[in-house]
Amino acid sequence: FYLTRRSSDLSSGINAEYGQASLKYDSEGSLLVKNIPPLLQAFFPLKDVTDVEELMATFADSDKVNVKALFNTDREGSISDFLKTLYSQFYKERTQYVKDLHAALVSISSSDKKEYHIQDLCKAFEITDPEKSSKEVNKLLAKVFSLNLEQLSSVGPVDRELLLQRLRSSGLIRSGPKGV
Repeated sequence: FYLTRRSSDLSSGINAEYGQASLKYDSEGSLLVKNIPPLLQAFFPLKDVTDVEELMATFADSDKVNVKALFNTDREGSISDFLKTLYSQFYKERTQYVKDLHAALVSISSSDKKEYHIQDLCKAFEITDPEKSSKEVNKLLAKVFSLNLEQLSSVGPVDRELLLQRLRSSGLIRSGPKGV
């Protein structure tokens, strides 16, 4: 759901931010491929050059790309190579983020325990993603554990594997550059 919404936001963002100002669409709603990298960097500021190049490789055989076509599905439900790559990157980034959180948990507790407290996970977020506010962390954790915010403080120790699995299956994304 999150990535689908974000893809739609990208399409709208390109139209709103860049369509009128500096980039001209042709009569078919296409952009020159050479103009797309700065758009991707602006919309995905946490992506490194390699990730942007991987996305750009999906346009390798084209001089122009129809922006709306990047986000559409065909009659069989297939999506564009661009969107497949974007999804793949999203899942890879989330997997790495969960690994970083786990490493921070181990660092905080000086060992890889079988259970962790929510407070330790909050500290792990502070280390791993310092730009994520405590309010965002609490909302995320409430969602991950299917609780309301008031119930979050009453959660006891959580099994490590269950915790990591729930984080991996959530819509977890980084708010800013990696922390220490």
